[in-house]
Amino acid sequence: MRILLLIGLMLAAPVFAADADDVKAAEMNWFNGITKNNFPMLEKVLAEDLHYLHSTGVVDSKASYIQSMRSGKQKYASGKINDLKIRVYAGAALINGDANFEFVTDGKPGKARLKYTHVFAKTAKGWQLVSHQSLKVPE
Repeated sequence: MRILLLIGLMLAAPVFAADADDVKAAEMNWFNGITKNNFPMLEKVLAEDLHYLHSTGVVDSKASYIQSMRSGKQKYASGKINDLKIRVYAGAALINGDANFEFVTDGKPGKARLKYTHVFAKTAKGWQLVSHQSLKVPE
């Protein structure tokens, strides 16, 4: 029985490796979408039932998150991803990220190093971000 399980995992490994590349591409679509105000890209990569918990404690849905950027309430001026750890499971993926951002919130500029967790789900539209949670790293 263990041999069958091991063979199954070995056969699935290349699929998960390919999925890891697709998940990373989806992650970069999120990153480029927020730092370049690419709303069509965000519409595609963000799931309809998105739960977006900011480091400030504010929670956004897909609609409210995109609207806050469209309105100028939230703007990401620049960003740099320092590290990503991607784990892929059947139909789901977790990303632990570390990034630096410069932003403007309600007209006030700021910058922060954030540690974050992303949960992606494999949907008919491809890999979509279903959950975001971040925290500020103390300076």
